[in-house]
Amino acid sequence: MKKLIVVLTIVIFLLGSWNPALAKKKRPIDKIKYPQLNKFELPIIKKVQINNGIKIRLIKTEKLPLVDLRIIVKGGEVYDPSSKVGLTGVTARLLRIGGTKELEGKEVDKLLDSNGITISINSLNDYFSIYLTCLAENLDMAVSILSKMLLQPRFDNEKLEEIKTQMSSSISRQNDEPYPINSREFNKLIYGAKSPFAAIQEYEHLDNIGKEDIFKVYKQFFAPDNMLVGVTGPVEIKDVKGIFKKYFGKWNYKASIPSYPQVKEQKHDFKVAFAEKSTLNQSYLSIGHLGVKEDFAEKAKMRIFNLIFAGGFDSRLVTRVRTKMGLTYGIFGGIRTNYLYPGKTYVSTFTKSKSTIKAIKAIFEEIDIIRKEKVSEKELKDAKDYFFNSYVFEFSSPDKILYNQLQREFYNLPKGYSKKLIENIKKVTTDDVLEIAQKYLHPDKMIIFILGKEKDLDGKLSDLGRKIKKIDISIKPPALKEKIPAPTAETLQKGSQVILNLSKKTYKGYKRLKSLKTVANMNMPMQGQTFNMGIKSTNLYPDKVYVEISVMGMKIERIINGEKGVTKQMGQEQPISEKDIEKGKFSDLFNVFNYQDKYKFQYLKEKEIKGVKYDVVYLFDAKKNWAKFFINKKTGLIEIEEKLSNFPGKSGVAQTVNSNFKTIKGVPFAFKSETFIKDKKVVEVTVKEIKVNPKVEPSIFKIQKKK
Repeated sequence: MKKLIVVLTIVIFLLGSWNPALAKKKRPIDKIKYPQLNKFELPIIKKVQINNGIKIRLIKTEKLPLVDLRIIVKGGEVYDPSSKVGLTGVTARLLRIGGTKELEGKEVDKLLDSNGITISINSLNDYFSIYLTCLAENLDMAVSILSKMLLQPRFDNEKLEEIKTQMSSSISRQNDEPYPINSREFNKLIYGAKSPFAAIQEYEHLDNIGKEDIFKVYKQFFAPDNMLVGVTGPVEIKDVKGIFKKYFGKWNYKASIPSYPQVKEQKHDFKVAFAEKSTLNQSYLSIGHLGVKEDFAEKAKMRIFNLIFAGGFDSRLVTRVRTKMGLTYGIFGGIRTNYLYPGKTYVSTFTKSKSTIKAIKAIFEEIDIIRKEKVSEKELKDAKDYFFNSYVFEFSSPDKILYNQLQREFYNLPKGYSKKLIENIKKVTTDDVLEIAQKYLHPDKMIIFILGKEKDLDGKLSDLGRKIKKIDISIKPPALKEKIPAPTAETLQKGSQVILNLSKKTYKGYKRLKSLKTVANMNMPMQGQTFNMGIKSTNLYPDKVYVEISVMGMKIERIINGEKGVTKQMGQEQPISEKDIEKGKFSDLFNVFNYQDKYKFQYLKEKEIKGVKYDVVYLFDAKKNWAKFFINKKTGLIEIEEKLSNFPGKSGVAQTVNSNFKTIKGVPFAFKSETFIKDKKVVEVTVKEIKVNPKVEPSIFKIQKKK
């Protein structure tokens, strides 16, 4: 969807000089007569099956000495348990990089690279997809390696943790881009938050996935009777059969496929759902309801309806909302179907915050019109021409043709699907389009989802005349491994007393702290390398921060001024969310010691670490921010801090160990700190210079308003 929007934006920009008023005039291009399309013929697909049930399909090509091999294995993401979302994805990736009984993962990669072989294994919605490409002369070797991956997987623990770390990074970035947020939250509304068709991976799901779960998935789905193989290249079917029989022939095992999950229509007592994202100056919209499964009898009519309504640059929604009203650069949607479960009937777009309500009303007006009035003969003809001129691209290469055929065989589609679809398209009438609109478009059932900034909208959400539901899109943090006991009056009083004593003794200088300048070096190990960064920070208390980071010749600036903040890098400026600013302030010692009434301090226990005794205090607030301080009972210094990680790709609890303390004007500072996540060092900071209460130029905290 994101790629489609980018393409739409570029193309529409290039066509931006088009003038609707001039379109009525007869142009030379309108006089061009297009010849009849060539007769539609698919290449011959040869079929064979080996004795254990593996089905092989082949299109022989001679143009290049390359072989493309695709395998479909029934399974995939819809079968993930609700408590272990992403399990099949982890399994697929571990099969690929985890190695075999004979070879470690890096040895497999080296073998593939040295012989020009590419293998990928992915988990999609309804099936696992395996892709292999190699020189024809290396096909035997390539299938040999693949057989070892699938028949003798190592399921390496280290690689499993690597995969989970990568997926954890993806979870932490789920709210970075608006398009995925819009899609996922709308899917939850249509299918239900707990449905496998709307499932979103969370940290706790990763924590629940172990090797025994992966082995169970492997045994359920990876079996010869569950494999459909497609091959294109300069090879003979008998040779391919021989190679697969050689390496897979002794594999006699039956898959155990669970029943396919069902979809239940969601009943809501609201019609508008809104999610706040204060960093946006646009709204991202999805409007629609649960659709239907693929029905070949209606397929041609739906394709033409979609093209007329919202599927092309001349579609009604693009013409109305984009061209005439100028409210968006891209709008798309229609009646989308799936083979095994209902699709969505919907419209999606984005528009300025100040035109959100206006765009929504325009969409509903177009829905109403197309349900009441027949489309014109010209619209029908243009849609058919567009279909015929673009459908050929689904068959632009032998491997694409074969993959399409594999999918159609997998989903048990009717024989001669493509030819019949073309013939049915020719028969579609304006009456058919009206029938489809009335049968499948139900505005009274439609849910409106809006992602944006509510205070900037062109009116109130209630202007839509519908009940409103606010959606929380925050990412659920990883669960704590340590069980924090419920606070009591005694533990809260003791914790508050410990912090109060610190503010009067060891950390009393924070009461007089007005400004701070720090110069430091930060080392961050990443993917076998260590990145060195220079950091200069200036604080003007209570709520202004300027940080300059120098790394590999680049400068990154981070500015916070009250509740607003931005990050600047390479000429780009990205706003910092109010929530991230709030998190940053929470465990800052200036705030802890100067605004103690905003915190709860719970005394947990006395703990001895490496011969040193610590008082452990748990800080938290009403917004569920938290941190733990380990206070040296002898020195009164906070030597260890724990809080949730904010490092990309590193979920869990981050433990920072502070050392080399120096007191400057009554304020103790750690001149060295090391942060660990799951016992692995993720960053080390060495302070070079600290100035307490220096003069600060206020202009460095100025945030320019966007025009």
